Amino acid sequence: MSKNFYTLPQAMYKLDAIKVILANKNNSILYKKLDKSMLNMEKIIVSHSLVYVKSGRVEVQTYDYEKFTVSEGEMLFMPRDSYLISDYVKEEREMEVYLFFFDYSLASEFLQNNTIKKQSDKSKILKLTLSHNILNYMSSLESIQYKNKDNLELLKIKLSELLHLICEENEEFLAILQAQESSKTDIETYMQEHYDKNLSVSEWATLCGYPLSTFNRKFKKKHHISPKQWMLKQNMKLAKEALDKGSSVSECAATFGYSNTSNFIKAFKDIYKITPKQYAMSENHSF
Repeated sequence: MSKNFYTLPQAMYKLDAIKVILANKNNSILYKKLDKSMLNMEKIIVSHSLVYVKSGRVEVQTYDYEKFTVSEGEMLFMPRDSYLISDYVKEEREMEVYLFFFDYSLASEFLQNNTIKKQSDKSKILKLTLSHNILNYMSSLESIQYKNKDNLELLKIKLSELLHLICEENEEFLAILQAQESSKTDIETYMQEHYDKNLSVSEWATLCGYPLSTFNRKFKKKHHISPKQWMLKQNMKLAKEALDKGSSVSECAATFGYSNTSNFIKAFKDIYKITPKQYAMSENHSF
C-alpha cells in the first residue's frame, strides 16, 4: 500500500494548498494554488473530474501509460475510476488549477435531459475545447465566496451550468459521460484488482456507480459478508505479507491506517486468531 496514493476528491479536502469553493461528499469545486511542483502523485478518481489550468502545467499518465499534458488555459476531463499518476509542474508563475468533481448520481441526473446517439469509449480521457463562456465561468470563480460551502443544491447548479457549457462545444464529452453511466462496473472484479488501495466503502460505491445502500446489499448478497468486513480481511492479508517481508507491527499499523497499534493488533487477531508479533515469530510464517 503506497504512502503516496490518493483517492480524489476526498484526499484533496485535507490539503493546505486547496481552497474549497463548494464541496459535498464526492462532488466539489476546488481551487489549488502551489508555489512548488508536486511530482509523481499516484491517484484514483472516484468521481468524474474536470481540471482547468489557470497557470502552470499538469501532466497526467494513466495506468496504461497514456500521457496527457494540460497547459495554461486548457481543460481535461477524466472519467471516474481513472487510475493515474499526475504531476503539478510550476513554471515561471505559481501554479493555479480549478478542479471539479461530480459523482455518478449528479452525472445521471444531468443525462436525463441530455442524451446523444454517438458512441464512445466509456473510459476515455479527453482534452476539451473551451469557449468564451467557459472561460468567463472560470473567471467568475475567482472572486466568489459562498457562506455555506457544503450546499449540495447550489453545488449541483454550478456543476450543471459548467457541464452544459462544455457540451455546447464538446459532443464527445457527452458521449463519454453517457457511456460511463450506461454501464455498471463489476463490483467483484474491480475490488479484487484494487483492494490494496484502501478505499472507503462509500468510495467503492461511487466508483462502481451505485448508491451506498445498493452497493452494500449487492455485495453482501454475493459474499455473505459486508464490504467493510471483506476489506478488513484483504488488508490483513496484505499485512501478513508485509510481516513476511520483515515489516514491524508498528510499521504495518501505520501503513494500513491504524493510528493506534493496539487496534491493528486486535484486527489482525480477529482474522487470524493470533497476534502479528506471534505470527512474525512463528517458524514458517504460514497458517
